Amino acid sequence: MSDNKDEPNRNNTTHTQGLLFGEKEREGNDRNALMITTNGPKRKLQLCNGYTLQFDQLSRIINTIWEHRAQPRIRRRLLKESTGLADQHVKSLVSMGSAMGLIRHGVQLPTVVGALIAKHDMFFEKKGSLEWCHFKGAGSYRNLVWFDVFNRLLALEAPMTQQQWTERFRKNLSGQYSDRTIRKVLQEEVHFVADAYLNQGLAKLNIVQESSDGTLRRRRYTEVEPLVLCAMLYDTSKGLETRILELHYLASTPGSPTFLFGIDVDSLRQLVDDLHSRGWLRYETTHNLDQIRLKPGYDSIEFLTAYYEGRDPHPSTEQRRQADV
Repeated sequence: MSDNKDEPNRNNTTHTQGLLFGEKEREGNDRNALMITTNGPKRKLQLCNGYTLQFDQLSRIINTIWEHRAQPRIRRRLLKESTGLADQHVKSLVSMGSAMGLIRHGVQLPTVVGALIAKHDMFFEKKGSLEWCHFKGAGSYRNLVWFDVFNRLLALEAPMTQQQWTERFRKNLSGQYSDRTIRKVLQEEVHFVADAYLNQGLAKLNIVQESSDGTLRRRRYTEVEPLVLCAMLYDTSKGLETRILELHYLASTPGSPTFLFGIDVDSLRQLVDDLHSRGWLRYETTHNLDQIRLKPGYDSIEFLTAYYEGRDPHPSTEQRRQADV
């Protein structure tokens, strides 16, 4: 079916083993087993410090960081003085930006994607910017509450209220953190995630819906910008260290775009077939295959750059040569 070098690196994929609310490890040969694509990074419980994900405020941080990007490190004092925001607020916004892959942790400098947004969509008005922020924020295993809400509670559990989310986290994190942390921080972090999708900028995607009884559910979202979706697939493949993605495997992998946007396999096939017709990847279905083969010379940054610059993606000659070696 494929060469061994193209198969996902199972050593970099950790079975659940208590990582997602204590769920036990499934059989390794079960293609539908839940998998976490992570090398075991330390998880971050406190991300928002009681603040909400206000993109207009985050834009001010991104703008200041972009203006001072030539510095080796941007101190929080500069961000505070430039934006007029309180120190704790600045700290929280930087944490949020880092959680979404826009700000380099520790040095407060823009990542490559953060630089693209600073240049082309400073105020997060493009749908693709919000889609990417959701993908990275909810798809990063390090973001404990954000990740587990989308990859377990909304994906696998019956609809719950915010309070029920909090109680579920409290039960499963008991003994791992102090009582004070569990009592105060969990409430804030659960509110941060729910509020981001119900009241803040991510609400424009309408991924999370609240029923009249207060329960929250994930809506199937298949309107992802094609270039951004392709960037997500290339980013996912990089994390798995493979150029081949089986659709059924992708659909059962926490942190993948299918998991985060609630895309079923049939809808995924239609989306991937469209990307194939555009020449951005190969969708292989012959000989009982049902898989994506990524094309050499492309990466997630090229697709995102093409999205923001309003052009078709171009393969890198250097990357193509290396991939053919």
